[in-house]
Amino acid sequence: MIEILSLIAAFGGDIFAASIGALPAFIMTGVFSVVGAVAGMCGAGDASNILVNYLAFGPFFGPHVSFAAGVAASAFAKKKGVTENGADIATALSGFNEPSVLLVGGIFGMIGFLFKELVIANLFAGTISNRLITDAPGITVFFSAVLVRLIFGGKLRTGSEVFSKGKALATTLVIGVGYSLVVGGVYTGAIHAGAPVEAFGGSYHVLIFGLAAVGLFFAEMGQPFFGCHHIVIIAAEAAVQSYATTGNLYLALLISVIFGVISALLADFEGHFFNSGTDSHIDPPAFAIFIMTFVVNACFPV
Repeated sequence: MIEILSLIAAFGGDIFAASIGALPAFIMTGVFSVVGAVAGMCGAGDASNILVNYLAFGPFFGPHVSFAAGVAASAFAKKKGVTENGADIATALSGFNEPSVLLVGGIFGMIGFLFKELVIANLFAGTISNRLITDAPGITVFFSAVLVRLIFGGKLRTGSEVFSKGKALATTLVIGVGYSLVVGGVYTGAIHAGAPVEAFGGSYHVLIFGLAAVGLFFAEMGQPFFGCHHIVIIAAEAAVQSYATTGNLYLALLISVIFGVISALLADFEGHFFNSGTDSHIDPPAFAIFIMTFVVNACFPV
């Protein structure tokens, strides 16, 4: 059953997100994810629930509502001629004094909220099988952005290449391996040292995701930051769930690296295939996260 008050809150949260921009809203997702995950690891379950489920991934900063709202508002802004780049997710849209742009963000955020609650919660949240589970914000962000592209114009395939080439591809692979190693290594090392598996593992992927999202602050400031939340959250989930299934820390570390690298390559592919134009933003990390979350749960159900 839809929580009407949350749906109403989502509309307001989406206008807020569109006004500050999709990327700044997502950075705030990261802030509350980190604080909420730490609270959970420290045993403050009620505080963690509020911070994670109602703020970071709820109607305020949940990517399926706030980031999706910012993406839709940016694309609509270009269609109206307010901006020249509909894929710009870093710019705060309130400064253009175009209320219809903010309202479109609010509407699409509500669509994202309903899609998550009505579709994903009934199909891919363990309701059919514990092997058929995906990341609800990730899959919602992706399909919401596809809908935005179809409504506001632009072809789905925007690039002529499938993957990066040369040093760009090598950089993606090195980052995929390196980031996955540290994420998987910290988890397996902590468990080996005696960290409580339930408290640590239950919030680890949220903490790691949040840290990566906060890191996008550097991208917002114009630095060539490599967005990596799709790599590290999958590496974290793979490490936690493979260890829970096999009980082997070394295998968990290996699985973490393999899955993290595959996620890096999926995002690279999507970036070239769907996201190399200026009509709108179809998020490569969201694409990789929802696919690889399916894979992690299919291989290591919990």
